Amino acid sequence: TPPWTARRARAAGYAAATVAVIALSAPAAGLSPGLLASGLGRLPETLGLFWPPGSSGILPDLLAELAVTVQIALAATLLGALLALPVGALAARNVAPTPGVAAAFRAVVVLVRGVPELIIAIVFVVITGLGPVAGALALAIGAVGLLGKLVADSLEETDVRVQEAVRATGASRLQVFTAVTLPQAAPAIVAHLLYQLDVAIRSATLLGIVGAGGIGFYLLNASRVMRFDVVTTVMLLVFATVMALELLALWLRRAVR
Repeated sequence: TPPWTARRARAAGYAAATVAVIALSAPAAGLSPGLLASGLGRLPETLGLFWPPGSSGILPDLLAELAVTVQIALAATLLGALLALPVGALAARNVAPTPGVAAAFRAVVVLVRGVPELIIAIVFVVITGLGPVAGALALAIGAVGLLGKLVADSLEETDVRVQEAVRATGASRLQVFTAVTLPQAAPAIVAHLLYQLDVAIRSATLLGIVGAGGIGFYLLNASRVMRFDVVTTVMLLVFATVMALELLALWLRRAVR
């Protein structure tokens, strides 16, 4: 058994505090084992409401709105990448010109991540009105928080020794970044972009509930009128889209490597 050093005691204290906070949060959240058990007993009856899937004659509209959802996700990922790549690069300690710049852009990433995309979507709905534009802009801003952090972490995980060797030949900071750092991190950045697109498709579905365009509006209406068969159809369409995107991601990762 390792000795109880100050570091081990501190780690054990953090773990105990985390468990205590979670345990104390359960009653405040209204979690009840008895209620959960009774709900599981009604699970077969509940699942029967969702199966078999149906469309109520609006399948063409669902497919059209699914296409809008994918377009929102693509536009948001593109805009988010254009914003997140420079932000993430300046947030990486081995790329930023000074530690202060890296800390400042890390703070920007944390600040953006602290604002829920649903709140951003509501703001843009007020600014631009109902429609897919609000959803695309909200997801693009949200992508800066997630994608910026992932890009910064990927750049920091590159081999610094190779960068120092190239810098020793007289290369400028920009030349080192474009010739060494960025190519090393390219496979990870491509994977992060595809992951962001995956997240954007699912987020765009939810943002449609607040009027930001896409298939989420039909999902909300179907649940309101208790047409759970239509809810199942929407879920299957989104699932098929995400799976197709995952197959595309696997192919692109092999191509980049």
